[in-house]
This record gives sequence, C-alpha cells and structure tokens, in this order.
Amino acid sequence: MNLERRSLVKLFGATPLLLGCGAVGAQAQQTLWALDPIHLDESIKAGFGGSFSVRSHVRESGLVYAEIEHCQNRYLVASADLFDWQIVSASLHL
Repeated sequence: MNLERRSLVKLFGATPLLLGCGAVGAQAQQTLWALDPIHLDESIKAGFGGSFSVRSHVRESGLVYAEIEHCQNRYLVASADLFDWQIVSASLHL
C-alpha cells in the first residue's frame, strides 16, 4: 500500500481534533469543580480581556458567578463551563 503523507493527513487529520474536544470538555468540568482562583482569573481575562480583574466569585446551582471590574465599572458574569461567559448585570461608573 503506497500512501503519501497528504493521504495520511486526510485520513487521520481530524482524529486529534475530535479527541481534543473530549479532553477540553473533561478539563473544563474538572476545573469547574476545583474552581482555582488562578484558573478563574485566566478564564475571565481570556473571555473579556487582560485589563479585567476578578473581585469575587461563587459557585451556585451549577454556575460560576464572578464580579469583575474594569476602569471602575463592575460586571456580574456567569458561566457554566468557564469558557462561555454571560454578563448578568453591569454597574457603570460615569
């Protein structure tokens, strides 16, 4: 059987991607239960930007709520998996 490298990539190229999705999901669930402040801070900064700071956080009813601040504006955000964040409320400083 004479397979070229390009053929192998076509055959097996999606395998790491498919396996990686399961690993990311498992890692997210493990991180969610551990709720390490460093990982939470990294997740917030990845989702909103590096200039946001975490003021406080709590896990309740399967969601993680965090109060974050940027330029004296405060936001309450929520996430179920520490990847997708939703703004629940905002307190803007004028």
